[in-house]
Amino acid sequence: MNPIQRLEELPEEILQTFHPDFIFLIESDKIQHFPARNMSHNQKIQEIKKRLDHSLMVTHWKDHEIIYSPELNVFALLPKE
Repeated sequence: MNPIQRLEELPEEILQTFHPDFIFLIESDKIQHFPARNMSHNQKIQEIKKRLDHSLMVTHWKDHEIIYSPELNVFALLPKE
């Protein structure tokens, strides 16, 4: 799944929910979020690595950090601070 393409397809109502107190896991058919309040950036990355358990790449979209692997059908979004 191409993360940028998937994000571009999301409705504005969903884009407005992106908040830095949460980490978002985005799949082709659903979006999940979990709390990341008071976590450092390194702690957030470690949590994503545990959940995705794969070799990961990083890109950016509208100042948000996207962590993904081309082989996975899910990616993580860290909203901008």
